[in-house]
Amino acid sequence: MNNAKPFDVNSRGTIAAGLILGTIGVLSFIVQPGLVQGFVSVLGLSEADANLLASVEMAGIALATISAIFLTRLVSWRTILGAALLIAAAGNLFSAIGDSETGLQIARFITGLGEGLIISLSFTIIGLTQKTERNIALYLALLMTYGAFGLWGMPLAFQTIGLNGIFMIWAVLTLTALLTLKYVPVSAASQEESRPSAVQLGIGWLIMALVSVFAYNLAIGLAWANLFLIGIAIEPNEQTVANALLISQFAGIIGALGAVYLSDRVGSYRPLSIGVIVAAVCISLLLGEPSILVFGVAVVVFNALWNFTLPYLLSTVGDMDTKSRMMTLAVAIQFIGLGAGPYLASILFDAGFGFKEMEIITIAGLVLSVIILAFPVRAHSANLKNR
Repeated sequence: MNNAKPFDVNSRGTIAAGLILGTIGVLSFIVQPGLVQGFVSVLGLSEADANLLASVEMAGIALATISAIFLTRLVSWRTILGAALLIAAAGNLFSAIGDSETGLQIARFITGLGEGLIISLSFTIIGLTQKTERNIALYLALLMTYGAFGLWGMPLAFQTIGLNGIFMIWAVLTLTALLTLKYVPVSAASQEESRPSAVQLGIGWLIMALVSVFAYNLAIGLAWANLFLIGIAIEPNEQTVANALLISQFAGIIGALGAVYLSDRVGSYRPLSIGVIVAAVCISLLLGEPSILVFGVAVVVFNALWNFTLPYLLSTVGDMDTKSRMMTLAVAIQFIGLGAGPYLASILFDAGFGFKEMEIITIAGLVLSVIILAFPVRAHSANLKNR
């Protein structure tokens, strides 16, 4: 591993491989609101059980992203990704042919294990590049394009090919991604030099930064998994809600492209903090009894700001060490948070709470994340000036 021949991680092939693999890793997550709705409308699960099923897959993702921290130091990245793609494809296949709720839970967990490794390494590959914010934003634009059409088409897909057909398509797409492996670096040794903005911070600051990442993604995961259900509670028409989420996905593309445009023109923390606070305001609009128009506006702006702020968050945290380890850790914490979101929702549903409590927790998590992050950001700025 240590003697691996370096190659250009900034090449178009390697960047494209990172973008494609990142999208394959989130085939189900990025359409999770529609998928959770499908668990309710197609499988007949309760809202609590549907969220629990989504959280099982997210638990697999979280476990795999944590495992990737250790595996990537010992095993060729190409080997890890090859195995991960096969595992994720197998999980989707088993999801399509399973005939029980327990079997589906096991299959989604297996899928999550493969997805987690794919996601972790795709973000790590992008984190090795010199223009991390831009490339993460391009990745988000790609997956938002898929997510837009995926969410929009889900009601029709449920009626025609069903959940089983969707799982089969995901299995085929995952196997096709094996073609990208030759463009993947075999280890972090392929990075020729650290980003000029990278500074090594102490362990206390790094832990604080990761706590911020967790709070941000717990809030996002809690809201994202339930947006379709929240929309249905406002307007009981699946296609109307799907259309609103379609528009929100295109807004996400605009948000990601906004981050591409601004990545070399402004700092990271200011646009990040402003974007997160405004996203919290959007969720606050859903408190009470909003109209479907207010719901549409809220989810459109929320999704745009989620995809605008995420590149800044990961890039900011990634710059807090000089060996690309924080990017891998941040992605692991990101998906622990995203997985904890629907799990927390299932607990809240079982306890008799509803969407209002979820929305309050989401708002609190978003605001808390930028407050916590301000402290390590200040330490990073001080170290950068004194370097």
